[in-house]
Amino acid sequence: MAPKYLFAAMLVAISATASAQVPAPVITEKFAVREGFAFPSDAPVRILIFRPDIKVGEQTTAGLFQTNAEWNSAARRELARALQTAYRARGLEAVMHATDSDQDSKILADYRALFRVVVRSAIRHKLFGSEPLPGKVGKFDWSLGNGVSQIAPESNADYGVFLFSYDGFESPGRKAAQIVASLRGARDTGGPHLGYAALVDLKNGDLLWLNVDLKTVGDVRTAEGAVQRVEQLLAGFPKKAGGVTP
Repeated sequence: MAPKYLFAAMLVAISATASAQVPAPVITEKFAVREGFAFPSDAPVRILIFRPDIKVGEQTTAGLFQTNAEWNSAARRELARALQTAYRARGLEAVMHATDSDQDSKILADYRALFRVVVRSAIRHKLFGSEPLPGKVGKFDWSLGNGVSQIAPESNADYGVFLFSYDGFESPGRKAAQIVASLRGARDTGGPHLGYAALVDLKNGDLLWLNVDLKTVGDVRTAEGAVQRVEQLLAGFPKKAGGVTP
């Protein structure tokens, strides 16, 4: 699913939680951890970071999203670095995933697509939705299946991390239009900034932790902004005994 449709689906899920009589505060961030999960305290933990899935661009005057390849490249680089630093600060070994062949790339692409489907289901039926699935009431129980072990088995990683980030920065024309609109009493919320991150068990595909934020901070095109974004998306991340939680 394209990012703009994912964004729309998220907003629909949030609005569905509001009461018809008493408007509830709009919740923009939620996380969940698989029941009973904890990192082993007596062994090193190796996390494989998959290349962040990034969409960065401009919101045109008309409100359309236009991808910027240079911004995408910068954001992907800075977010990957920030993730590695954040995990090491938490006492975890973090390595970047690198595809060495077309077959590796295809396997990862297939599981990225499956991951998006699974996350959408978790968002709709658990984090922001009001439609719990039979058998999953009160549970955070989603999986990619044990075939996920095919992804980079040579890495010897215990867990994998997927991260998605979508940012629409206002173009000069868009900003000017916002000023005009505000003078007329209209309200424009600006471009969308959202993301999610998840931890997956690479042995069996279980989704162990997921954080979704519909109102993220930090300019991901910069090192400082990427650190802000990563720390926000790591909210609720399981703590390893002996690690440091900022």
